[in-house]
Amino acid sequence: MAEDKRTIGVTEAADRVLATMVEQGHFADGIDAAKFAMALAINAGANTDGEDLTVEGTTTKWNVGSFDPDSQLRSLIDALYPDIDQPYRLLEFLIDDGLHRVSEHIESIGELDVIALLDEAGNRPGAPTP
Repeated sequence: MAEDKRTIGVTEAADRVLATMVEQGHFADGIDAAKFAMALAINAGANTDGEDLTVEGTTTKWNVGSFDPDSQLRSLIDALYPDIDQPYRLLEFLIDDGLHRVSEHIESIGELDVIALLDEAGNRPGAPTP
């Protein structure tokens, strides 16, 4: 088994999306915005099957201990993706996927509308119903 990541990185483009999410007042900081992006990707059913989960071109943003101090995210990843042996590599992949989705949303309507983004996620085929 390969060693898991000890840091979480983002690409330059993803870092700009994080900054936009925080600057517009939707999130207190980049960690909260990144966790939202991760959840968005999970809800959207990001394809992790047979994928190389390496995100190319990342620069370290957070230490795993800062991003997930109580290991709850690791436990979540372990529960949702039991066949994954590198949960923090997957977490980084999901953050990148989610930030890409946020970026596409911003490009399509010209701004970040978190409610509309959540509505879009909730309207996807197979989305859980309340």
